[in-house]
Amino acid sequence: MIITSKQNEKIKLIEKLHTKKGRAEHKKLVIEGRKSLVDCKNFDVSFDYILYTPENADFVCDFSCEKYEVSAELLKELSSQVTPQGVLAVVAQPAPATARPTTNYIVVDGVQDAGNLGTILRTALATQFMRVVLIDCVDVFSEKVINSSMTAVFKLELKKCKRDEFATLKNEYGFPLYVADLDGKNALQLDTECGIIGLVVGNEGNGVSTQVKRVADKIITLPMDKNIESLNVAVSAGVLMYILKYNLKGEN
Repeated sequence: MIITSKQNEKIKLIEKLHTKKGRAEHKKLVIEGRKSLVDCKNFDVSFDYILYTPENADFVCDFSCEKYEVSAELLKELSSQVTPQGVLAVVAQPAPATARPTTNYIVVDGVQDAGNLGTILRTALATQFMRVVLIDCVDVFSEKVINSSMTAVFKLELKKCKRDEFATLKNEYGFPLYVADLDGKNALQLDTECGIIGLVVGNEGNGVSTQVKRVADKIITLPMDKNIESLNVAVSAGVLMYILKYNLKGEN
């Protein structure tokens, strides 16, 4: 089937899903590009429908959902990418995590940059910090986060939480909680740990909130040259996840 009108309901839904309000209302997301669609298919994500340009007709044949051909001009208007790849899909949002974590988990407290959050999610998947608790962050389902995470949002266990709820959640999980802060113990000198742990990283400018920090079991930091005040939160989170994953020990 071919869609030519911007007034088509499928087109209107995509326009709504480009907004946080629309995503929250419809519980759906927009994903773009061949690799993202293939990844979501491999992750058993539920597809509603796909829009594609004529040159992508063969590619979309392998997807068992509704498919609609559109012009390159119309798809470009709907795309959030600078250079659209000619294929776009509407998919279901991942269901929120409910059970107790069975792996290490990371708490992201107030991160507002979509690129930072997406990078943290991608590294969390790489290091098997499979549960991600999100406290007052940028919308995890925005296209910028999805793209920078390389669709990791569909493979991780996501849990949104408010700061005044986190202490209860931490107690429910029952695992030691390490908070990343400039005034902490050198993470490279941690004793070898066993079992599941949680890691908290904070806002780009203000770090971890006092409310979350006060329930920490340990405050940790990364050693830095005296000429550098801090690291980018996504970089810090990535290094710390690898350290905690592999129980590294080192020197100053």
